[in-house]
Amino acid sequence: MRRVISLIDMDCFYAQVEQRDKPELWGQPVIVVQHSRQGVEGGILAVSYEARPFGVKRGMSVADAKIKCPHLNICHVPIGEYADKADIQKYRDASAEVFRVLNNFDSTIIVEKASVDEAFLDLTAYTNQKLEEIRENGQLEEIVKTSLDQLPSTHLANGEDVKENEHLREEFLSDFIESSRNSTENLLLLIAAITVETIRKRIRDETQFYCSAGVGNNKMMAKLVCARHKPRQQTLIPWRNCREILRTTPIGDVRGFGGKMGNRIQEMLNITLMGEILELDIALLIETFPDQHEYLRAVAEGLDDEPVRPRKESSSIAVSKNFPGKMAIRTTGELKKWVGGLVKELAKRLGTDQAENKRTAENLVYSLLTDDGKPQKTLKMTSYHPDIIFEQVWTAIRALNRSNLAKNEDGPWTPPVLNISLSASRFQPGIPAQTRAITEWLGARKREKEARKNAVYDPNDGRADVIIEEPPAPVIPASKPSTSGPKTILDGSVEFIVLDDSDEDVPAPQPLKKPTDIDYITVDGKKISKQALRHLPPDIRKQYEHRIALEEARALKSKSDAKIGNRKRTGPIKSPVQQAKKPKPLESFFKKKI
Repeated sequence: MRRVISLIDMDCFYAQVEQRDKPELWGQPVIVVQHSRQGVEGGILAVSYEARPFGVKRGMSVADAKIKCPHLNICHVPIGEYADKADIQKYRDASAEVFRVLNNFDSTIIVEKASVDEAFLDLTAYTNQKLEEIRENGQLEEIVKTSLDQLPSTHLANGEDVKENEHLREEFLSDFIESSRNSTENLLLLIAAITVETIRKRIRDETQFYCSAGVGNNKMMAKLVCARHKPRQQTLIPWRNCREILRTTPIGDVRGFGGKMGNRIQEMLNITLMGEILELDIALLIETFPDQHEYLRAVAEGLDDEPVRPRKESSSIAVSKNFPGKMAIRTTGELKKWVGGLVKELAKRLGTDQAENKRTAENLVYSLLTDDGKPQKTLKMTSYHPDIIFEQVWTAIRALNRSNLAKNEDGPWTPPVLNISLSASRFQPGIPAQTRAITEWLGARKREKEARKNAVYDPNDGRADVIIEEPPAPVIPASKPSTSGPKTILDGSVEFIVLDDSDEDVPAPQPLKKPTDIDYITVDGKKISKQALRHLPPDIRKQYEHRIALEEARALKSKSDAKIGNRKRTGPIKSPVQQAKKPKPLESFFKKKI
C-alpha cells in the first residue's frame, strides 16, 4: 500500500505576516525588504501575489520595484534588539501559530517542519483509519457523492490541468472521484484531499493566513504539485499521473535537484526535463552515473521513499551576520561588538525555546568566514547567560587573530571577517536543575509580589523583599497627631491607624525609610536588594555573587585605565641625585661678599 503524503506551504508568508499586522494592506501589493547594514536599503525578501503581476520579483532593488509598481507598499524586516541585523522573531512566532494548528489536528498525523512556512504531513495512518470507519458505517457511497462539494479549491494534476478553467477542474475531479469507487489507493487520496481542505480552512480561521497544498504518495510529488496552482489552492496527484507530470517537468523544479546535482545531470546528459531520463540509453546512464543510475530512474518515475520525520522543533538554533566586500570586519573592537550582540540574540532565543519546548542545548558552535577559510569550533554549552556564552566564544575567537597587534583591543583583525555564525545544537529533553531552580524561584517571587500588590499589611511584619525593587514613593509628611484618640499617619498611599487607649502620648509608628543606594547592588543594570540576595538559594546566590565580582573587576579595570590615560608624562622620572642643580645667575659671580 502506498503512503499518503501532503505538503502545506504558506502563501508568501512574510508578506502575509505584515498584512495581518496592518490589515489595510490585505489585497494590496506588498514587498518585505530585508534589513541591511549602515542604513543601506536591503534586497526584496518577499513579494505578495498582488505585486507579482506588475513584474516585481525577489532580489531586485526597491527602486526598480517602485518603478514597476508605483503604489507598492514597502515593509521592512525589524532590526535586532542587540545587533544591527534582521530580527525575524515575529515571523517565527507566526509560524508557531500555524504549527500549533497542524500538531493539534489529529494525533495520528505525523508533522515534519520543513521550514518556517512549510510542513510535510504523513496522512497514511489517518486516512486508513477513516476509510475503515467509512466502510464499517456504510458511508462509502455518500462520500463519493458529496466529495466534489468538499473540494472547492482542489485541482487534479493530469498534464492538462495547467490549461483548465472551473468547468474542467470539476470535470477532472469528478472522473477521479468516480474511479475511487473501485480503487482503495485513490479513495485514500480522496480522503486526504478532503482532510487537507479542512486543515487549510482551520489555519485560515485561527491565524488569518492563507496556504496552498499538494497531496500525493510521497514528499517529492506532494511538493512538486503544491506550486502548480498557487496561491490558496491545493493539487492532488494520483500515482498513475506521476510519469506524465514529470515528463514535462524541468529537472531543477524537482525536490533535491535545484542545485549542483541538477546542473550536473543537465550538463553531462544534455537534457533539461526529468522525464527525459527514462528515454536515455541505459548504458549511457550507467556510464555517466554508475552509482546513481537506479536512483535517477526511480525519481523520473515518481518514486521517493524518504519518510516524514516527526519534528516539531528545529534541530539547532542559529544566529549569523554577513559582512560582504567593503563591509568586512577589520578591527578587534568591531568584531567583539558584533559577537556580543549575536550572543545576546542567541541567548534570548535559547531562553524562549527552553521555556516553550522544555529542552536544553549541549553544544555551542561558532564559525568565522574569511578569505582564508571558515574556522569553526564546537564548545560545551555551560550556561544560557549571555555573559558566560560571550566569555566562552570570545576566548576561543580572539586566538584566531593573525595581526601583530592582536593583544590590543582597538587593533586590527587579520584576516577580515565576512561572516559570523553562532549556533546551539544537540538538544536534550528537560531543563537542568539549577536553571529550573532559578526559574521557579523567580516565578514564585513574582506570584508573591502580585498577591501582595493590593493587600493591606503591616509594613513591619518582616515580609521578605522582592528580588528587583523600585524605591517606594516619597513619604508625605503627616499632620501632627492629637494627644488622644485614634491617630492617622499617611505614608504614600498607605494609611496607618494607631489606637491610643491611654492618657499618655504614644509616639506614632514611623513611616518606612526610603532605601538608599547602599541597600542595593546592581547586576546587569538592575537593582537588587541586599536582603533579597541573602534569601536566595545557595546555588543561585553563588551565581549572582560571581557576576557581581566580574562587574566589580571590570569597573576597577576601567578606573585604572582611565587614570593611566589621564596621567601626563613629560619624560623619565629622575632621582634627586640625577636631577641637575639649577644654575646660578651670572651676576652672582661678580657680587662681593660682605
